[in-house]
Amino acid sequence: MCIVHMRVQCSDTFSEVLVGDVEHTELTIESIVGTALLEVFDTVLVENVTVHHSRERNDGDGEQG
Repeated sequence: MCIVHMRVQCSDTFSEVLVGDVEHTELTIESIVGTALLEVFDTVLVENVTVHHSRERNDGDGEQG
């Protein structure tokens, strides 16, 4: 069995998170990540997905500010 921990951060430019719909966003992430991991593993359990709005802005060139 493998345990994979992931932390993903996206810039505001490409954010699809709707402020009032965090639960739906979390469920969508679980589904997409689970489907992608099934291409590599026989069994996948995705849990503890949480979405937080980041106040930091990443302009895409690797620098934050």
